[in-house]
Amino acid sequence: MPGRRAAWVALALCSLLSCSPSRVPATSPLTPLGLVEVSFDGLGGAQPTTQVRTLSLAESAGGLDLSPQSVSVTDVGARNSGGTRYITATYRVRNASSDGTPSGAARSNLTLLAAAVPSNVDGTAISQMLTFSGAAAPTGTARTAMPTHALEYSALDGKVMPATGGTDLQVFTESEVLPGNFTGAGGPASSYADLGVTTVFPYGYVVHTLGGGRTLPASPAVNQYNGRVALSVRMPLQPDDAAQTPTQGAQRDPWSFRMTFLVVQDPDTRVTQSLEDQTLPDSVILGRAAAAGAGSVNILPGSAYASGATLPPRTICQVRTAGQVGSGATYLVNSCL
Repeated sequence: MPGRRAAWVALALCSLLSCSPSRVPATSPLTPLGLVEVSFDGLGGAQPTTQVRTLSLAESAGGLDLSPQSVSVTDVGARNSGGTRYITATYRVRNASSDGTPSGAARSNLTLLAAAVPSNVDGTAISQMLTFSGAAAPTGTARTAMPTHALEYSALDGKVMPATGGTDLQVFTESEVLPGNFTGAGGPASSYADLGVTTVFPYGYVVHTLGGGRTLPASPAVNQYNGRVALSVRMPLQPDDAAQTPTQGAQRDPWSFRMTFLVVQDPDTRVTQSLEDQTLPDSVILGRAAAAGAGSVNILPGSAYASGATLPPRTICQVRTAGQVGSGATYLVNSCL
């Protein structure tokens, strides 16, 4: 406890003094397993697709054995009136490296953390965001993509609701995604460059089992995919605008893009209540936490969560989705005092 208290004091002082975040020690090391790139294609068409490929990483080129399962694209609301597109790619997950070599140890809380590499656009985890014509999406469009749980439209409720089996969004504090908190066989990373990225964002998607647990068994057989993960974002439908080229918003909507993820193993088992979860009763997040064996719940500003005696909450008041800390960043939420 004294060490953890000291870490929080250091973080508070750092915030007041605007010091470099790399000086703040992390409390729960993350184990890096590899870099992967997930593509989303044909987003305005009848049959969108997704693929994954492994990128290089000094610590390990192993990545994770991911098999595409489905892609869903749902538009809610009207273009020119706040309409939003919800995009989810669901993958089967096997406890193995990307070349199929099975892990000899069970692994828990495998998480795909959003990360940026030099070739990405607008300082985000996204690269090669293109429209239907093959042209690059307008500058800044990538920054409008916000992470969320997998969502589906409920005609009964007249709004989107978290999809069963797709509530995989996980958020972190900035201190938890500092370079020194990524520790492998060679010890802590000294910089993001050691991980093959320019920054890691404090959000990602955690792998779950079909029963809602978090542990994948050791030495899986060929084609034994015990895990699932839903990678989900939402972004506004582009408005029609006579001042832009092309003028039709539908022709400026992203048709395809790629996202970069750093695969890690997280020692902490938590669940995250998304912004869209906040209108649901606490029993929903408590049930999810029980299935995962979670010891706490991440909540975001605006949450009415009131079950702290059953499952302790921690408020994540800032979730960066683009840019560097203190340098033109974009946020999912940003209300730290």
